[in-house]
Amino acid sequence: MMKFLLPLVLLAPAQEKKVKVVTTLAVLSSVARAVAGDAAEVSALSDPAQDPHSVEPRPTLKQAARGADLFVEVGLELDKWAEVVAGESGNPRIQRGQKGRVVSSRGIRTLELPEALSKEWGDVHPGGNPHVWLDPLNVRTIAQNIFEALAAVDEANREAYQKRLRGFLARLDAALFGEDLVKEVGAGRLVSRAQNGTLASYLRDKGLEDRVGGWMKRAAPLRGLKVVTYHKSWIYFASRFGIEVRGEVEEKPGIPPTRGHLQKLAASMKEAGVKVVVVEVFYPVADGEYVARDSGARVVSVPLDGADYFALMDTILDRLLEAAR
Repeated sequence: MMKFLLPLVLLAPAQEKKVKVVTTLAVLSSVARAVAGDAAEVSALSDPAQDPHSVEPRPTLKQAARGADLFVEVGLELDKWAEVVAGESGNPRIQRGQKGRVVSSRGIRTLELPEALSKEWGDVHPGGNPHVWLDPLNVRTIAQNIFEALAAVDEANREAYQKRLRGFLARLDAALFGEDLVKEVGAGRLVSRAQNGTLASYLRDKGLEDRVGGWMKRAAPLRGLKVVTYHKSWIYFASRFGIEVRGEVEEKPGIPPTRGHLQKLAASMKEAGVKVVVVEVFYPVADGEYVARDSGARVVSVPLDGADYFALMDTILDRLLEAAR
C-alpha cells in the first residue's frame, strides 16, 4: 500500500510584540531608543525645528499616541500640549496616573523656581525651568525614569533594559568628563561632585585638572562667557559649563519684546561686555540682531532639541565656541 507523506511546514518563530514608545520631544526619543534598543518602536511627536512649548495637538498626533504603551513627556509644563494629545487619544494606558504615562523630569532638581505666579510675568513654570535636558547630568535621571517605565510594562526584558541603561550612562559620563577621567576617578564620584558643585576644587586638589576631557574640556573656553538668550532656555546648560546669562531678548517668557526693552537690553549688554546672543532655531533672529548690533555682540542660532542627544550637545558647543571667538 502506497504511503503519502505530508509535507513539513516550517513555521517561523513568532516575533515578540515591540513596546510602542511615543515621546513629546525628539531628544526624549533619543534617550528612549538608547535604553530600549530593538525591543521598542520609538517615535517623537514634535520636530526639533518647532518650539516645544507650542506644538499644535493635531489629530495626527493623537492618532500616533493611540497605540502607545508608553507616552513620555518632559513635564514641568513645557509640553502642556501633551495633555490634550494623550487625553484625546482614546488610549487609557497613557492617562495621568497610569504606568504608561512617563514624566521624564521626575526627580530632577529644577532651577529658576518662581517666587510668585502671575500671568503678568509671562509663561512662568511653577515647577521651575523645564529645559532640564540641557544639563547632561539631568539626562541620567531622564534615562532612569524611562528605564523604570519600560521595565514596568515589559518585565520580561528588564535585564536587557538595565544593561542598555548602564551602557548609555557610561557613554554619557565619558562624553561629559572624558574616558580618562572616568577611569581615574570613577563615574559615581565625578557625578556626585559635579552635582554638588565641588568638582573643580576636587580635581584641582587632586592634580587632575589636565585629565578632564569630553564636553567639559571642549566647553572650557566658554567659562565666564557673558551671553544673552532669546528665551529662558539655557540655565541648565549655562550652570553646567560656567556661562553667565545676562538677560533675555524676550521681555517676559513667551512674550515678544518691545522696542523699549530691546534698547535697554542693548545698553546693558554693552556695559556688561556681553559677547554672544543665543537665539533658539525656532525664534526670529531680527530682535537678536538688533541688540547685537548696538552692543557689538554676535548672534548664534542654536538648536534646543535633536534626534541624537550626543550630536545635539556637540552642535550646541560647536556653534557657541565659533560665536565666542
